[in-house]
Amino acid sequence: MRDDHTRTDHLRRVALTLAILLAAAGFAVGAVAGADQLAVLTPTPHSVEADPGEEFTVDVAMVTDGGYGGEGVDSVDFVAQYHPEYLEITSIEPGPWLEQGEETTVRSDETLAHENGTAVLEQWRDPVQGGATGNERLVTFTVEVAEGAPPGETTIDVTETSVGLEQSYPLQVHGQDVSVSIDGGDESLESFEHPDPDELAATGAGGGEENGSEQPTDESDASLFGPGAFVLIATVFVGLVVVFLSTRGTR
Repeated sequence: MRDDHTRTDHLRRVALTLAILLAAAGFAVGAVAGADQLAVLTPTPHSVEADPGEEFTVDVAMVTDGGYGGEGVDSVDFVAQYHPEYLEITSIEPGPWLEQGEETTVRSDETLAHENGTAVLEQWRDPVQGGATGNERLVTFTVEVAEGAPPGETTIDVTETSVGLEQSYPLQVHGQDVSVSIDGGDESLESFEHPDPDELAATGAGGGEENGSEQPTDESDASLFGPGAFVLIATVFVGLVVVFLSTRGTR
């Protein structure tokens, strides 16, 4: 009876140790996943005053150090969303951001879905060649204020942008909205329900040597086994070995 009680206490201690190891592994995975994995979008200007019928342009810069260990960016799907009754993005052009890093071809595909209040510019490196990192202009887009737009404030949201890495999950994106004051108004105009940008079909607009190659859609299997995943697997393995040896020792 005493042996059973001792064995039960021992197994409880082993279980507690394993739980602590798993918690530590979870912390390590979170730390690894969060390290460096951030992209920041900054529009210039971020605040605009315009009258109905007026046009203006916005440059959007992006800064990121890439993923874990300096892994470079291989693609960016820039998304700008707005209310189509007040504004219209009439053109969107790529900047030199993805040209950073080793020399390669940067391809692009533009989607202007005005009825959905959405403009998308997909850009990718072909081949990836290690990807890109740094601080540079990502896109420039032109906006026209609707002739019948009422006075008030509306926004252009860029936070649906996706920044991809060659062998890891996409970066977390932080972006600043572009605030547009129409005809001197300062009251917020009504919002608009946007569809999922991924559901919008590409228009194929914009020709040139750098367009015309289909963007790869398959995700690398390595994305499932990043450094954080290896930490977790190793910790679980060690924990199982501890349980096995401890169980043998109490027989």
